[in-house]
Amino acid sequence: MLDKAVAAALSSLLLLGAAAAHADGAQVAELVPVNPPTMYYPAPSSGPAPAPRTVAPSAPSAPAAADPTEKTGPAELEDGWEGGPSRDRDGKFAYCAIEGRFDTGHVLMIARNVKGEVNLGMGIPGAELPGSEQWKVKVVVDGKLTRERRALAPKPDMLVIPNGKDEELYTALMNGKEVVFSSDADRMAFALKGTKKVLTDLKTCVDKAGAVPPIDTRTKKVATRPDELPEGLADLLKAAGVRDVKRVSLENVPKGERPADMAWRIGPIVGGIRERMVEEGSKLEDLSAGYVDAMKKRCEGGTPAASLSAVEDLPGLMLRTGSVDCALKEGKMHVSLTFFLSPGRLFTILFHEAQEADIGLADKVRDNLAEVLRRLAVNPPSAQPSAQAPTSPAPAQTGKP
Repeated sequence: MLDKAVAAALSSLLLLGAAAAHADGAQVAELVPVNPPTMYYPAPSSGPAPAPRTVAPSAPSAPAAADPTEKTGPAELEDGWEGGPSRDRDGKFAYCAIEGRFDTGHVLMIARNVKGEVNLGMGIPGAELPGSEQWKVKVVVDGKLTRERRALAPKPDMLVIPNGKDEELYTALMNGKEVVFSSDADRMAFALKGTKKVLTDLKTCVDKAGAVPPIDTRTKKVATRPDELPEGLADLLKAAGVRDVKRVSLENVPKGERPADMAWRIGPIVGGIRERMVEEGSKLEDLSAGYVDAMKKRCEGGTPAASLSAVEDLPGLMLRTGSVDCALKEGKMHVSLTFFLSPGRLFTILFHEAQEADIGLADKVRDNLAEVLRRLAVNPPSAQPSAQAPTSPAPAQTGKP
């Protein structure tokens, strides 16, 4: 059940329906404020990988609890596959990907883009792989089809094998029984179960530019932790110096009445995000002003006030900040606002709502987020936003002085 105190905060400034009043019928975009959920690895690419080092790096390996040498055969799929479309930083469709968890603790991932290029990925829990290294890897399906590739490590616990466009390999993965990844120092085999259906669905997902239901062949649905945010959003908040973020469930709030696509709590304040694809030619100045006007009209029985900064025209996005206050008999409610609009017409609103005693904290979070977005717009990172930690704004302290 939604915490009563949080429910009161979310509705006290009358955010319910505020964005919907300004964007009726707009397409709901994926939650991708900075970095899209990329199924944990980069989009497929046919670009050449750097030459491997002459000195072989330490072999990637799973932790002892997931040691594949303890098995006599290939790793078995624990349940099924899940995945779907991913979007780029501008909110445009990028590719589709699926992943499956295996009984060794490893995760096998497959991504495909509109060019038919395919990436294979392997999640290795507990590994500490250097991102600067390259590995010579063989990909073998059923002992018949063999490909010699180069693997890279975009994350310490992740290996990715770019394959370019290779329909023969894709078909083999659909119809095969086993795929083996081997290097000079390691070998990992996966049983290919259910891949005919899931890779057919993956291709359909790409052919329809992601306009398909989520891909999910699991029989046991694993619920997202109630306090967990999507990776890109969590990294954005972390880069802004925000700590101890707890997700707020909106499941018991009807979809048409939800104040946000997703909400969270940071100490005494409540935050949220709304994202919509807007019409061609839409201006951030008009979108943000419309949203603020809708919020002010919802301040029934109180005195509304608002302020908005000038629109910042940055290389990667348009940015604007502001706030709305609603003075009630019970006290002032304050919402700090961060608006940004991508070249791909993805309009994003980040808000943080606080009572009068915590206005400074809400504004600090807003200002930190704006600073991170400025940096990302000018210098898009090759890694996750959390890699910006050394230059992140000062943490927004959640405790009262």
